[in-house]
Amino acid sequence: MFDPRERIDRIYCELGVPPEKEDALERWERMRPKPEPERPERQLDIRPPTMAEIDQLIGQRIADEHEFMIAIMAEVVAIAEEWMPAAPPGPPGPQGPAGTSGAPGKLPVVKLWTPESVFYEGDVVTFDGGTFQATRDTGQPPTHAAHWICLAVGGRNAKSPRVRGTFSADAQYQELDIVALNGGSFIARKDDPGVCPGPGWQLLVSRGKAGDKGTPGPRGEKGAKGDEGHREWVAALPLIPNSRLR
Repeated sequence: MFDPRERIDRIYCELGVPPEKEDALERWERMRPKPEPERPERQLDIRPPTMAEIDQLIGQRIADEHEFMIAIMAEVVAIAEEWMPAAPPGPPGPQGPAGTSGAPGKLPVVKLWTPESVFYEGDVVTFDGGTFQATRDTGQPPTHAAHWICLAVGGRNAKSPRVRGTFSADAQYQELDIVALNGGSFIARKDDPGVCPGPGWQLLVSRGKAGDKGTPGPRGEKGAKGDEGHREWVAALPLIPNSRLR
């Protein structure tokens, strides 16, 4: 029977190293044949674990070990921070290049708000002609400003100007009414703007000043000769004595 201890002693002898002293009882225990270990009886009614269960057990053991190491590192860092003063912060580094543009954001699908329903943070609903987004999990209606933020509200028809002709002190005018007065146009700033012109009216257009006199144009062509006039006026003259004509 091969004894590994004798081989070790022979190697020590070849190298000039004195062999280790061994107690006779220890040597006897080492050389005594060891009984073979008893094989455990296999219970046939126990189902062996599957590979998925084994993977789960290994993953759980790794997670527990990781959590344990994180706790130890946190304690070490806390002790180091307690005994070692923090160094002053260094100068800021140069600004890095701009990152690539991300994908465009998308709102969740808009839902109709219904009473006695729970909506979660980020949900978008329509309510009373407007659109609202939940800032937290809530069962309150969008009128509860602490739980909702307004994204859009329904618009209303705009008020258009009305042309009312020449201003009259007896007429009733409203905001954005337009009147004419003294060659100009005015628009009402508010309802019941008062006398025009005045603080309740805004001038839109006024009559411009007379321009400078232009240069004379060229002389026109000579006109055609007119018809010969009649001498009927001679007969209407009173008779004059010849003595006076001399």
